[in-house]
Amino acid sequence: MSITDTTTTDDSEREADTLPSSEILTRLNAAYAQQILEAISTDAKPARDIAVECGASRATVYRRLNALQEAGLVETEMQYDGDGHHRTVFRTDFESLALEMTVDGLTMTFREADHSSTESRPSVSGD
Repeated sequence: MSITDTTTTDDSEREADTLPSSEILTRLNAAYAQQILEAISTDAKPARDIAVECGASRATVYRRLNALQEAGLVETEMQYDGDGHHRTVFRTDFESLALEMTVDGLTMTFREADHSSTESRPSVSGD
């Protein structure tokens, strides 16, 4: 079976510069991965808040976030407070992810997130 990765931006598709689909699926199946994605699907959050929301240790959350970031599913940004403090926050880097299995193999398609608007995005389903 062959595996193809594609990324959808607007109405165009391009080959993804990420891990193979099988590796992305493995990372999505890791404990807490889906809960973490759901926690950051609408708002960027620091790892501490994600850990509290998911009931996982911060070390586990950081490991999952790193793995999901390597897979192209999570991005980071620096957030600055009015008093000059800063922290790294995490958010999903996709609006939707679709899998299609055909006789030609497995295709994973990402619709990239549009972070230019402040509207909430739908949650990632976790089951």
